[in-house]
Amino acid sequence: MNEFTGLVAIVTGGGSGIGAATAALLTERGARVAILDRDVPSGDRVAAMALTCDVTFTPGVEKAISAVVETLGGIDIVVNNAGIGATGDIARR
Repeated sequence: MNEFTGLVAIVTGGGSGIGAATAALLTERGARVAILDRDVPSGDRVAAMALTCDVTFTPGVEKAISAVVETLGGIDIVVNNAGIGATGDIARR
């Protein structure tokens, strides 16, 4: 038995990068994982569910969360990983 067996996890931004790695690790350790991402990879084999969701759009998030609860039976873990990356100078000009 793994430490996350029987738990349901949501990983926002789980379609790539750190989010995808987190989803894979949670799955490896026994969790059933739902990935929420604007660009869900097709044929995802890591997650129990992969839902297209823009976390900046509240109705879409509510719909995705409802689907996770209905399908996987609840939510125990949330990894709020979605975000935007930017490079450059933040100095005011």
